[in-house]
Amino acid sequence: MYRRKRLLKALTKILFFNLSLLVFSCDKLSENNTKFTVKDDSGLEVKFDSHPQRIISLGPNITETFFELGADSLLAGVTEYCDYPSQAKTKTNTGSYLSPDYETISSLNPDLIIINVESSNNPTYQSLKNMGFKLFLSHAKDLNGIYKMIGDIGKITGLNQRADQLIKKISSELPDVSYSDVNSVSALILIAVNPLMTTNDKTFINEISELSGFKNIYAGESQDYPVINYEDVVKRNPDVIIFPADTLNTAKNSEFEKEITEKMHNSGAVKTGNIIFIDDDIMFRPGPRITEAVKTLRNKYKRY
Repeated sequence: MYRRKRLLKALTKILFFNLSLLVFSCDKLSENNTKFTVKDDSGLEVKFDSHPQRIISLGPNITETFFELGADSLLAGVTEYCDYPSQAKTKTNTGSYLSPDYETISSLNPDLIIINVESSNNPTYQSLKNMGFKLFLSHAKDLNGIYKMIGDIGKITGLNQRADQLIKKISSELPDVSYSDVNSVSALILIAVNPLMTTNDKTFINEISELSGFKNIYAGESQDYPVINYEDVVKRNPDVIIFPADTLNTAKNSEFEKEITEKMHNSGAVKTGNIIFIDDDIMFRPGPRITEAVKTLRNKYKRY
């Protein structure tokens, strides 16, 4: 009798364990097969039958977000400009995001292509669409756009919780790295030297500068990237000059600095030595490294 009870108890445990496994497996299967919809930055609602497993990123900031979320194993291909983190360069190169290698993309057989263009009217978007690929348009232009991009990729990959944590991390760090006297320091933001080009207040570069405590002296221009001249810059007399560039190319940057110094020697920025060269990747890419850009600008500014 005792043995029969023990056997019955053991069989009951085994049955319960197997049922638990079955229920757990069904939950996982249900989760993987749950249909969902995510609205892209063109306003299109993109429908998914399950989380895609082979994704191509056509944007360096998109690629950085995948790595930051720990979803890089899902990346089947990236653009030739996707160089951060260094592991991104081990992914299959699909060409540039404006002129991709369509043959390589086809050979990768992606479930989804996330493309960084302004609208669905973009020729690359239309070409990929005509080839029958599933597309998701992501075009982050500011801090809120970065948050949306992170959240969208979190939903697409099923990593919602990690995405939420990353958004909270960025939002919690930004106030800590911002100046208390925001916009008290006037700044010239240089995009190029020949021709001399700056940016207005409608760009991501301007937003980073503002978060760092700098007031863009060309914020009110109608064009996003207007061409200017040295005479006008000297009249506006910026306290600091911010120049996103390839910081590894010291020889080229020295040439730029020499030209700027010679033609703007009467400006406050030149007199105080506040010509800041900053990695153009973190200034031009609206992605998870926004706090790094703000911290770098803050730390490089010499206060007197």
